[in-house]
Amino acid sequence: MIVEIPLRGSVLRLNIPERNFLGVLDPKRYPPVKDVVSAFEDALRNPIGSKALRDLAKPGQRVVIIATDITRYACEEVVIPLLLKELNEAGIPDENISVVVATGTHRPNSIEEFKEMYSEEVVRRVKVENHNAFNPEGLKFLGNTLSQGIPVEINKSVAEADLRIATGVIEPHLFAGYSGGVKSVAVGVASVRTISATHNIAMLDHPKTRLGVIEDNLFRRFLEEAAGFLGLDFIVNVVLDDDKRLLGVFAGDPVKAHDAGVRFAKEIYEVKASQQGDIIIAIPRYPKDRDLYQATRAVNNLIFAPRPLVRKGGIIIIPAACEDGIGHEGYYNWMKSVRSPVEALERAYREGFEPGEHKAFVLAKALNWAKIFMVGTAVPEPILRELFLEYEPTVEEALERAFFELGKDAKVWVVPNALITIPVLEP
Repeated sequence: MIVEIPLRGSVLRLNIPERNFLGVLDPKRYPPVKDVVSAFEDALRNPIGSKALRDLAKPGQRVVIIATDITRYACEEVVIPLLLKELNEAGIPDENISVVVATGTHRPNSIEEFKEMYSEEVVRRVKVENHNAFNPEGLKFLGNTLSQGIPVEINKSVAEADLRIATGVIEPHLFAGYSGGVKSVAVGVASVRTISATHNIAMLDHPKTRLGVIEDNLFRRFLEEAAGFLGLDFIVNVVLDDDKRLLGVFAGDPVKAHDAGVRFAKEIYEVKASQQGDIIIAIPRYPKDRDLYQATRAVNNLIFAPRPLVRKGGIIIIPAACEDGIGHEGYYNWMKSVRSPVEALERAYREGFEPGEHKAFVLAKALNWAKIFMVGTAVPEPILRELFLEYEPTVEEALERAFFELGKDAKVWVVPNALITIPVLEP
């Protein structure tokens, strides 16, 4: 079988023996929005569970737009100029508006990346700044959550604003079930102390902290409780297809609009699979392939779905350029201090971990289930080995090695957009 997968402006051409090929698992096809600007304008003026933004905004208010960072795409080059227009028409001038980038514990974004993400117009008109989770002077303590006693510390500019708006993308998320909604506040602009208290064994290993699950999700409950300390006023969330084309806009109340978006997203991203595979070729689409931290998220939906798509002892092949390197020193330093994925899990359960290091826990769980081959990555092979990842120059060589290790009858699934596809194994 010849399978062609669009990849970073080129095409990845896979030649898989027909007897081994189980198929391609893709999000369901849904017609993209024809007029993107009109779709956003309509969503802003007819929000879900909320007044229109221009009716919420009052002259004299200080407004913060909490935007996504470079690791996500949320059509913000379109939506943020429209938000500025709505706010201006409500009597709020540009000088009273700022954009805070919800980096969480990710790296800060550059001015050029701001322009790429939000447009040159936005960068010229309003203040755009990276959130810094590690700077106490830029944070404000709001209290502890009642349910779990988690300290809620939030970016000071966000906390002291009069009106808070968050953009975001709704897609499968390992802990929150689906991303978007209030997550931009409770994690994206939170302190390292708050993020530490949520990205821990008790939270992340809890049976109700699940991929694709919103109802009774312990992590999602924290997100909504933490956001309640602050008062997030309005969200604009999008659902995209695997080519980053707009499928739907969900604006309004942070919980009600997000719930509507999740219902829509589930219909697209959750796809039936007939059986487990021995080998999975999993593609983390741009920009998630920019660093190893993000690219290896391709394993999450294949292993941590209600039932794993890859069988225990199988192999996951991930083509990813990773031109930005490993992406986070914390999980790399953590992993290279142990001798095996088993020891990594043992240490995690014994000692816990810091934010960013939770990636080591997730990666260790994945590696105790399946091998991971990184293909064509810029990360040096010795570093990959310290993370218990294996390297092959091309997908063809990775497949040849996988068949050698698992046998000539090994079955292969191809998942062209592994970060947004949730395989649902048929009973």
